[in-house]
Amino acid sequence: MAALLEVRDVARSFRGLQVLRDVSFDVEEGGIVGLIGPNGAGKSTLFNIISGFLASDRGQVIYAGADISGRSVPQRSRAGLVRTFQTPQVFAHLTVLENLIAGCYKHTNTGVLANLFASRRSRSELHRMHADAEAACEKFGLTAVRHRPAGKLPGGQQRLVELARAVIGKPRLLCLDEPSSGLNTGEVTGLMAALERLAAEGITILLVSHDMDLVKVASVIHVLCFGEIIARGPLVEIRRDARVREAYLGA
Repeated sequence: MAALLEVRDVARSFRGLQVLRDVSFDVEEGGIVGLIGPNGAGKSTLFNIISGFLASDRGQVIYAGADISGRSVPQRSRAGLVRTFQTPQVFAHLTVLENLIAGCYKHTNTGVLANLFASRRSRSELHRMHADAEAACEKFGLTAVRHRPAGKLPGGQQRLVELARAVIGKPRLLCLDEPSSGLNTGEVTGLMAALERLAAEGITILLVSHDMDLVKVASVIHVLCFGEIIARGPLVEIRRDARVREAYLGA
């Protein structure tokens, strides 16, 4: 299967401290790939480079066959590379439904003036966005809270709101940054089921996490330690790797 995302020899330093050292790995289309490592391994820096929030010192990020290293965050998002954040980023004062409708806007064809004057085309798109948001609420178990302000929800539900908003934006590659952070065991189980459903629907997922239970859903896992990939493979092999046990599991 072809790689949807190719990270090639990516390096980054801050004030002389080398955070990433020529990191390379692929994410094949249609699967779930895990990127794990201990705190300080460089996961967040690498993730920010992939999603466009940070430039690398050298190396390439290739997405769908094109070098996107110089593209902006909105350009990457419109191309289908969508990310979430370690701390859920919701519009706190908007309802859950309004948060999800906001996720539809990058795919609209009408502008501000058309919406302001409620043109026929604008009304049609608004109706479609509302229907899509309602469907996403049902899909992610948010129907009962869809009219509540998102900022008033518990952390686990805010995480689902952010995930649903990302999915409603029709991603081709969904990059999740520590999505299980702050979740209890039951919520992590629900998240794993949701990720498996999304992968079955054809969305490719790059999962950045330190949670060894969550990454069970990944078919391939890359282990980052002190800015370098030290191991890669399925979870059963990763658990047996002596370098991983020493650097990540504390064995």
